[in-house]
Amino acid sequence: MDFYDKLVATPLFQGLSNSELMQIIGQTKFAFCTFEAQHIIRDEGEPCGSMAFLLDGSAKVMSFSDDHGYSVEETLRAPYVIQPERLFGLTQRYTRRFVAASQCHIMELGKNDVMRLSDEFIIFRINLLNVLSTVSQKADRNAWKPMPDDAYGRIARFFKSHSTTPAGKKTIRIKMTRLAQEIGLGRLAVSKELNYMKEKGLLEFSRGIITLPAIERL
Repeated sequence: MDFYDKLVATPLFQGLSNSELMQIIGQTKFAFCTFEAQHIIRDEGEPCGSMAFLLDGSAKVMSFSDDHGYSVEETLRAPYVIQPERLFGLTQRYTRRFVAASQCHIMELGKNDVMRLSDEFIIFRINLLNVLSTVSQKADRNAWKPMPDDAYGRIARFFKSHSTTPAGKKTIRIKMTRLAQEIGLGRLAVSKELNYMKEKGLLEFSRGIITLPAIERL
């Protein structure tokens, strides 16, 4: 019953009837594994051959620029599906690194089983389409948002557009010159604005590391 409750909490299995869920549990081969704190759950560039669900615990997700010139670190909590959009399509590899922040239990569902469940259960198929559509729509929307005129708005937009979730603590590892280059401002203007944001209690920064206790406060 504990597994049943955790399965219901995941977005892909919500809305299914009790009988459908019991049928899925009885006919589907689920794989389970445990990751202790600081162990890598999934790594950037690793092939995505199955759909991985974080059933409990919390994990750090690290997103990197293409040249690894800067990165953003966040914390995710269960239940969470790890990059489901990478199971299909042109690039079937993870683009982020997921590291256990506490003991984590992961459930894996093979690609063939995902396709079978999509074919047999319309609610599962709709849930999967909703998850994939949401990822696509968010990515498309970010590309068309206007660039703010002021330094504060540009810095805030950079932080938000590079975050996986819209709330919580974020740690950005980036040099001041690179941040200035990314948002089209001078280094002095960026430094001045970061100090202003620090005075307001919105962030802390040291050499190459910017920490936002709660990005939603921006």
